[in-house]
Amino acid sequence: MLENKIPELLLISQGSAFIVNSLETNIKKSGITVTRCDPNVRDFDEFIPGKDIVLIFAGEFVSGSSGLFSYISSKCSEDGIHLCLVGYPNELAVIEKTISAANISAEFPRPFDMKEFTARISALASKAPAVKNEAEEGSAPSKRHSILMCDDDMIFLKMVQEWLQRDYQITILKSGLMAVPYALSNQPELILLDYEMPVMNGPKVLEALRADAKTAEIPVVFLTGHSDKDSVMEVMKLRPQGYMLKSTRKEDMLASVSNFFATGKWKNVQA
Repeated sequence: MLENKIPELLLISQGSAFIVNSLETNIKKSGITVTRCDPNVRDFDEFIPGKDIVLIFAGEFVSGSSGLFSYISSKCSEDGIHLCLVGYPNELAVIEKTISAANISAEFPRPFDMKEFTARISALASKAPAVKNEAEEGSAPSKRHSILMCDDDMIFLKMVQEWLQRDYQITILKSGLMAVPYALSNQPELILLDYEMPVMNGPKVLEALRADAKTAEIPVVFLTGHSDKDSVMEVMKLRPQGYMLKSTRKEDMLASVSNFFATGKWKNVQA
């Protein structure tokens, strides 16, 4: 049986300015439930379940939050959540360096018309899907294996996400800096980790994961673009679960991931 779901919006802002309070009041008047949270990963993870829309109200925090925006964008894209932005043009420009236009459902440069804003948010909320009442159907919701993919190449990430998302719960992150806190909070069953990334590369991420008891046992498979023997041996010195070449064909990648979850062992894949 399908139930009508009351739309829910997560409002991310710093502080409680008059304009933010006004936005919240008008959104609630349109029949949407609003939850507010500070701009950080911990609060976002706590409040995002069940939300249909994420609204970022930009402020001074935007200049140092590229990792947060990448994480939010990835989560919204993965779960089909509408991502909307409010802010001055210069603030929106900073956010757009991290979040691609394709992942933004609506954008509201300040100043803007409140009635138009509320109408557009309501229109997005009306697209929120109905939800199945599993109890009335007499069946439990299915659980898919969870995979975290971390790579600074968004084109590659999106391609592999498309390959795997039919059968697995996929989270993609663009920065190694976001991988460790995400793994701590969400305990993915497998991490596909780019070996070469700026700022915090794959080896540093693996080292941080192994140093914490909560993440030390999570299987990590390195993704690498180098197939020569010396490069592969360098990758395997760190003793990950295994490695996979980025040039691996779709069918081989699917078979390798499926075999891992069936056997608990990773078979290294070369293109």
